[in-house]
Amino acid sequence: VKMNFKINNRDWKIVELSQDEMRNVIKNYKYDGEPKEGKYFGLTYIDSQVIYIDKDLCKQQKRQTLLHELMHCYIGSYLFSNSRDYTEEDLCNISSCSHDIINKIINDYFENK
Repeated sequence: VKMNFKINNRDWKIVELSQDEMRNVIKNYKYDGEPKEGKYFGLTYIDSQVIYIDKDLCKQQKRQTLLHELMHCYIGSYLFSNSRDYTEEDLCNISSCSHDIINKIINDYFENK
Protein backbone atom coordinates (compact mmCIF):
# COMPACT_ATOMS: atom_id res chain seq x y z
CA VAL A 1 0.00 0.00 0.00
CA LYS A 2 1.35 3.38 -0.97
CA MET A 3 0.06 6.94 -0.78
CA ASN A 4 1.57 10.26 -1.81
CA PHE A 5 0.92 13.52 0.03
CA LYS A 6 2.39 17.01 0.50
CA ILE A 7 3.56 18.79 3.61
CA ASN A 8 5.07 22.28 3.28
CA ASN A 9 5.01 21.86 -0.50
CA ARG A 10 7.23 18.78 -0.26
CA ASP A 11 6.24 15.48 -1.88
CA TRP A 12 6.09 12.60 0.58
CA LYS A 13 4.95 9.03 0.40
CA ILE A 14 3.73 6.41 2.83
CA VAL A 15 4.80 2.83 2.13
CA GLU A 16 3.68 -0.28 3.99
CA LEU A 17 6.33 -2.99 4.34
CA SER A 18 6.90 -6.23 6.20
CA GLN A 19 9.36 -6.29 9.11
CA ASP A 20 12.02 -7.91 6.91
CA GLU A 21 11.55 -5.23 4.25
CA MET A 22 11.80 -2.50 6.90
CA ARG A 23 15.06 -3.95 8.20
CA ASN A 24 16.42 -3.88 4.64
CA VAL A 25 15.45 -0.21 4.34
CA ILE A 26 17.31 0.56 7.58
CA LYS A 27 20.48 -0.98 6.16
CA ASN A 28 20.43 1.62 3.36
CA TYR A 29 20.14 4.65 5.67
CA LYS A 30 22.37 6.14 8.28
CA TYR A 31 21.77 5.00 11.84
CA ASP A 32 19.28 7.37 13.44
CA GLY A 33 19.13 6.08 16.99
CA GLU A 34 16.52 3.38 16.34
CA PRO A 35 17.39 -0.11 17.54
CA LYS A 36 18.86 -2.32 14.85
CA GLU A 37 16.99 -5.33 16.24
CA GLY A 38 13.39 -5.64 17.32
CA LYS A 39 10.05 -4.68 15.82
CA TYR A 40 9.54 -1.46 13.91
CA PHE A 41 6.01 -0.06 13.81
CA GLY A 42 7.09 2.83 11.60
CA LEU A 43 10.08 4.79 10.32
CA THR A 44 10.31 8.28 8.87
CA TYR A 45 13.19 9.41 6.68
CA ILE A 46 13.23 13.18 6.19
CA ASP A 47 16.00 13.09 3.57
CA SER A 48 14.07 10.81 1.21
CA GLN A 49 10.63 12.05 2.34
CA VAL A 50 9.26 8.56 2.95
CA ILE A 51 7.29 7.09 5.86
CA TYR A 52 7.43 3.32 6.24
CA ILE A 53 4.69 1.52 8.20
CA ASP A 54 4.52 -2.13 9.24
CA LYS A 55 1.90 -3.61 6.92
CA ASP A 56 0.95 -6.31 9.43
CA LEU A 57 -0.18 -3.99 12.22
CA CYS A 58 -3.85 -4.02 13.16
CA LYS A 59 -5.76 -0.98 11.88
CA GLN A 60 -5.78 0.83 15.25
CA GLN A 61 -2.04 0.41 15.79
CA LYS A 62 -1.32 1.30 12.17
CA ARG A 63 -3.34 4.51 12.57
CA GLN A 64 -1.53 5.45 15.81
CA THR A 65 1.83 4.66 14.24
CA LEU A 66 1.07 6.79 11.19
CA LEU A 67 0.02 9.69 13.44
CA HIS A 68 3.35 9.37 15.25
CA GLU A 69 5.38 9.17 12.03
CA LEU A 70 3.51 12.13 10.52
CA MET A 71 4.58 14.23 13.52
CA HIS A 72 8.21 13.40 12.65
CA CYS A 73 7.41 14.40 9.07
CA TYR A 74 5.78 17.66 10.16
CA ILE A 75 8.60 18.60 12.53
CA GLY A 76 11.20 17.77 9.87
CA SER A 77 9.35 19.86 7.28
CA TYR A 78 8.59 22.95 9.36
CA LEU A 79 11.12 23.15 12.18
CA PHE A 80 14.61 23.73 10.88
CA SER A 81 16.45 23.81 14.17
CA ASN A 82 19.00 21.28 15.34
CA SER A 83 17.86 22.01 18.87
CA ARG A 84 15.47 19.48 20.33
CA ASP A 85 14.84 21.49 23.47
CA TYR A 86 11.13 22.09 22.92
CA THR A 87 9.19 23.85 25.63
CA GLU A 88 5.64 22.92 26.52
CA GLU A 89 4.50 26.00 24.59
CA ASP A 90 6.48 24.83 21.54
CA LEU A 91 4.86 21.39 21.70
CA CYS A 92 1.38 22.90 22.01
CA ASN A 93 2.07 25.10 18.96
CA ILE A 94 3.41 22.15 16.97
CA SER A 95 0.42 20.02 17.87
CA SER A 96 -2.21 22.69 17.18
CA CYS A 97 -0.64 23.80 13.89
CA SER A 98 -0.19 20.25 12.62
CA HIS A 99 -3.55 18.85 13.74
CA ASP A 100 -5.63 19.61 10.62
CA ILE A 101 -2.85 18.72 8.19
CA ILE A 102 -2.05 15.39 9.83
CA ASN A 103 -5.67 14.39 10.36
CA LYS A 104 -6.49 15.05 6.70
CA ILE A 105 -3.62 12.76 5.64
CA ILE A 106 -4.77 10.09 8.13
CA ASN A 107 -8.37 10.29 6.93
CA ASP A 108 -7.31 10.12 3.26
CA TYR A 109 -5.05 7.15 3.97
CA PHE A 110 -7.65 5.10 5.84
CA GLU A 111 -10.61 6.14 3.71
CA ASN A 112 -10.44 3.03 1.54
CA LYS A 113 -9.34 0.56 4.23
